[in-house]
Amino acid sequence: MVENDANGHAHYKHAFNTQACEQLNAWLGGFQSVLNKMTVNNFNWTMHALLFLHTQKIINQQNAKQARKVPEKDDSDDSDEDELGIEIDRDE
Repeated sequence: MVENDANGHAHYKHAFNTQACEQLNAWLGGFQSVLNKMTVNNFNWTMHALLFLHTQKIINQQNAKQARKVPEKDDSDDSDEDELGIEIDRDE
């Protein structure tokens, strides 16, 4: 984030998404009983793997969401698409 100081000079400031952190902590809470029993090295490796898998899951969800967005229609065309993207010709 960009913020201005008292003199009007712009500088960058950290932005932190607390809602995303709460959601991640809630998800990691499901692994707490297993993680509590691990050695430090196993804990570090497991946390790395869990965070990697969680990141991949979020990225895949975002990509799927982007793919579902319907492009704007061209009004000059008499055909429409149904929710699956299959073109329907309205002239027939």
